[in-house]
Amino acid sequence: MELKNVEFKARVADLAVMEDRLSGLGLVLDGVYTQVDTYYNVPIGRVKLREYDSYSSLIYYNRTDGVDAKGSDVIYYKHDKNTALGAILELQFGVKVKVSKVRKVLTYKNVSIHLDNVDGLGLFVEVEACSVGAEEDIDLKAQCDEFFNLLQLKKEDLIAVSYSDLIMLKTK
Repeated sequence: MELKNVEFKARVADLAVMEDRLSGLGLVLDGVYTQVDTYYNVPIGRVKLREYDSYSSLIYYNRTDGVDAKGSDVIYYKHDKNTALGAILELQFGVKVKVSKVRKVLTYKNVSIHLDNVDGLGLFVEVEACSVGAEEDIDLKAQCDEFFNLLQLKKEDLIAVSYSDLIMLKTK
């Protein structure tokens, strides 16, 4: 499935405070997941295998790094969990880095709010406005900006890179 996505990520001190600031919106709890993302050394964009308890997703995305809400082109493939795919990807491309996290996913219309506790990095909130399920002609960046203000975040809280980049910077 191809989709358009605009998102931002911010470091936070307390996930419960973030969730409290979202109360009253009528958010839907999608679930709380333990996820392991394995990133591969690919020549263009990023490819990661996201593993859940019972299924996996192969995700390709390409976006520029930056602190402002940014767009990305995404191809997403959900499939039954099978170790063969990860083995093939590792043999073909090599593993770049692994990211483990516990993620609470809340949704509001076409927007997903991720409350993340990332192993070795800390606490983050990530907001993704997605073209799938969006009203016609909706401004995805404006939706992200609304949530940025609602969550009372500051510019200095924003993270310009992915969790994988942060882990690689930390291990250097």
